[in-house]
Amino acid sequence: MKKDKSKLSGKALLQFLVLSLGATTIYMPVLSKNLFYDAFLEAFAISNVQLGTLFSVYTLMTLLTYFLGGIVADKYSPRKLLTFSFLSTALLTVFESMFPSYNLLIFIFGGIGVTNTLTFWAALIKATRQFGQSVGGESKALGSLEGARGIAAMIINTTCVILFGKFVEMAFGLKVIFWIYAVLLFIIGIVGWFVFKDLGNEEESVSKENTGKLIIECLKNPMIWIVSLMVMGAYALTSTMAGYVAKIGTVGFAMSVQLAASITVISNYVKPIGSFSGGWLGDRLGATKTLVIGTIGMMLTAIVVIMLPSTAAMAIPFIIVYTIMAVFMGITRGQFYAPLREANVPMYLSGTATGLIATIGYSSDLFLPIISGKLLDSGDPVMAIKYIIMILIGFGIFAIIMASIMLKLMKKNKEKDGSDSVAVHVASEE
Repeated sequence: MKKDKSKLSGKALLQFLVLSLGATTIYMPVLSKNLFYDAFLEAFAISNVQLGTLFSVYTLMTLLTYFLGGIVADKYSPRKLLTFSFLSTALLTVFESMFPSYNLLIFIFGGIGVTNTLTFWAALIKATRQFGQSVGGESKALGSLEGARGIAAMIINTTCVILFGKFVEMAFGLKVIFWIYAVLLFIIGIVGWFVFKDLGNEEESVSKENTGKLIIECLKNPMIWIVSLMVMGAYALTSTMAGYVAKIGTVGFAMSVQLAASITVISNYVKPIGSFSGGWLGDRLGATKTLVIGTIGMMLTAIVVIMLPSTAAMAIPFIIVYTIMAVFMGITRGQFYAPLREANVPMYLSGTATGLIATIGYSSDLFLPIISGKLLDSGDPVMAIKYIIMILIGFGIFAIIMASIMLKLMKKNKEKDGSDSVAVHVASEE
C-alpha cells in the first residue's frame, strides 16, 4: 500500500514546529525594538540615532550575507546550520541582555545579522523544501511555514508585551524578555539537532564539489533569475506597503497614531490565513500562478486605496481594504521560494539559488525607503502617499511580467520534455 505523504508523523510535526517557531524567535532579539522601543533606549542608554545605527548595522550584515549563506547551505546540512544559528543567536541574546556598551552592541547586532542570514535563511528554505517533499507538497510547506510564523509571532509578542507590563522598571522587564528569547532559541536548537537528519549520500557528494561549480550552475539557470526578479517586484509591493500603512492611515485618512498602529496588529492576524491558503493553492495551481493571484489581489486593493477620498470618514473603509490586502500579502509571501520546484532547481542547489533570490529579491530595501522618504518630505504628503502606492503598483506589474515569462519557460520545458520522452519511446520500439 502506498504511503500517504500528506499525513504528518510525530517527527515531521516536530520538524515543522522547529522551523516555524525557530524562524520566528531568531529575529526577535533585534526586531523586538519595534515593540519595546523606549525600553531599548532606556536600558542601553542610547539615543534614537544610535538605535537606528544598530539596526542599520544588522540590516547591512543580512544584505551582505544572503548570497554567501546560500553557498554555505549547499556545503553543510540544514541540521548543522540551523542548530548553530539557534544556539549562537541564543548566546548573543544573553550578551545583549547584559546591556553592554554601545560599541559592543554594534558587534552583537552585526553578529546576529550573520547568524540570522549567513548560516540560517537559505538553510531554513532548504530544510522547508525537504520537509515539503517528505509530506507531499513544497508550496504547502512554504506557505504553512509563513502562516505558522505569523501565528507564533502573535503568541510570543502578545505574551511578552503582557509580561513586560508586569515590571515597574523597563530595563529589567526588557532583560526578562531577552532571557525568554534566549531560552526558546536554546531549546529549539537542541530539539532541532535531534529531529533533523544530516545530508543524504547524493547531497554529501555534491557538497564536496568546487563551490565555483555550484555558483556557475546556479547563475546559468535563467529560471532562477526570473524567479529572483519576480520576487523583487512582489516583495517591494508587500514590504513597502506594510511599512507605510500607518503613515497612510495618519496622513491620508486623519487617523490617530494609535488607530493607525492597530492596522498592523489586525493585519498580523489575517496574513496567516493568506499564507495557508497560498500553500494550498500552490500545490494545486502551481507556485508561480499562486504568486500572480496574490500580486494581482494586492494591486487591486492598492488601487482602491488610491481612489478612496482622503477624509476621516474613509478611515474604516481603508482598514477593511487593507485587511483584505493583508490576506493577499500572506498568499504572496508564502510563495516567494516555492517556484524553485517549477524552475527545476535540484535540492543540492537549493541553498545557492535561495541566496541569489534573496539578494536580488530584497534589494528594493536599499532604495525604496529613500525614494519614499524624499517624496514625503518634498511636498504634499497626501499626494506623496499616492505616488508611493503607484510606484509599488508598478513593481507589482513588473512581478506579473516576470511571472508570465516564467510560465512560458515552464510550458516550453514541459513541451520539450514531452517530445524527448516520445522520441525515446519511439527509439525503444524500433
